[in-house]
Amino acid sequence: MRPGHRILLLAVSLAAPVVGACAASGTDSTSVASPHDGGATDTGTMVDSGTVRVPVESGTPASSGNESGPGTDAATGDAPGDAADTGITAQAADTPIVACTDIVSDVYVTPSGLPAMDMNARGAIIRCARDSSLAVSDVTAAFASASVVGVTPTTGVDIYRIEYRTFRDDGVPGASTARVYLPHTPRSLPLPIIAVAHPTEGLAPSCVPSASSTSLEDEALPWAASGFAVIASDYAGLGNEGVQGYLDNHDQAHSMLDSARALRAMLAPGVFDDRVLLVGYSQGGGAVLASQGLANSYGAGGNVVGVVVFAAEYFARMNSLQFVTTLQSPTNLTITSGVTVPVVAATRDYAFSYNVLGADAGGATFPEGGASGIEGALMSLCEVPFGGYIQGVAPHLGDLFDDGFRTSLLGCIQGAGGCSGLGSQYYQWLQNDLIAPDPAGAPILYVQGLSDTIMPPAQEAACNIGQLLNAGVSVQVCTDQAAQHTDIVARNVAFALQWSDRVLYGGAMPTCSSAGMPACQP
Repeated sequence: MRPGHRILLLAVSLAAPVVGACAASGTDSTSVASPHDGGATDTGTMVDSGTVRVPVESGTPASSGNESGPGTDAATGDAPGDAADTGITAQAADTPIVACTDIVSDVYVTPSGLPAMDMNARGAIIRCARDSSLAVSDVTAAFASASVVGVTPTTGVDIYRIEYRTFRDDGVPGASTARVYLPHTPRSLPLPIIAVAHPTEGLAPSCVPSASSTSLEDEALPWAASGFAVIASDYAGLGNEGVQGYLDNHDQAHSMLDSARALRAMLAPGVFDDRVLLVGYSQGGGAVLASQGLANSYGAGGNVVGVVVFAAEYFARMNSLQFVTTLQSPTNLTITSGVTVPVVAATRDYAFSYNVLGADAGGATFPEGGASGIEGALMSLCEVPFGGYIQGVAPHLGDLFDDGFRTSLLGCIQGAGGCSGLGSQYYQWLQNDLIAPDPAGAPILYVQGLSDTIMPPAQEAACNIGQLLNAGVSVQVCTDQAAQHTDIVARNVAFALQWSDRVLYGGAMPTCSSAGMPACQP
């Protein structure tokens, strides 16, 4: 969620200067464990998970052919980066092996007549267009515009837009678009894959992050300008056919994990080793937390070795983003809840109805008299103007819901009876969409601003971190006293780059302060 702004995420790379509260020396809330394997060979298996069918992988750990394990050269045992061992050149990191001859607008139109979708087709690139090229001076100017501090670009970047295949939440084939950043001079070869997840932008086609030339200046661009190849997914259904699975943990995680496959497929064999790093901010933070829980079953075509999260918007419990509180308070004024709560509730409800019930049922959870208007606004306005629209047409929280749906859903959640119909169906979907963190999965860096009023730390970060720790996941928490939701990445990306560099290449893990994180107030 990033009102009035673009998209967000990131973390990895050089021993960059540290800023914000993460610059301060301090004590980690937990130690950071060694990276764990996350890849597996494709089998094409589908398993039933409640009322939805979710594709999974099983089998032996995958290998890129260059690595015997994360960070090790299979032939020599050397650290990654020995081009003589791999036979690859720096130019290979900037030269796609797929034909990038599409015009940009065609990237957002999925071609017809594609082969039948199966597990081996995940990440297959079906459209590719060259976008632009940035010199180091262009990147420096972009960093200044986005208030990025502590990161000095070392290379220019070529930018592409692609469309790749993926599975939606229910196992139905889908496609996602993405922006790809390829460094002119790679940091070292072979490279890890950096997959970036964006925050809330809206559902309308005009909100698609990859179509904005400035949307990732403080997020994906620092990675690429430090010599890493980066892919930033739009999530399936945003900008192309359908509707994105907004805050649908499985849907978003599939797009993210398959984006790593797509980037691997874009460059020559040997450019990448098995390592995958996931980075997300706000909505994207939730997407990569969900991906951490699914990486070992769904796979990423490699080993997910680290996850970086900034101010995550993550539905890990029923009252995330005050959803249950909203259902319980129909007479409360919408304006007193802030912009975030009603926008998130309306956007997620519509995405559920459209994707689960069908395109003709997108407004099923909204009041009958206002359903068409809310639906039309959702599909024509981006996040901030849609928030203004909601405050105008839904003065009370109860105006966001059909009352029969609201009371039925609340009955399901509270176990108070009356759980039936659409409320029961939505409740079952919510239950099935909760993803358990994987204690055998990748370690997590969780960065949170204590002045964040959009993702309040007591109601969001503290609760998410508690669940991760209780599940046995390795988490390092960094707090930034002054950071708000809109500047958390720009203020702390240098530390995140340093943390990720240590995860990817070894060395003593950097420390930061976790002081001031409140107790969870669910």
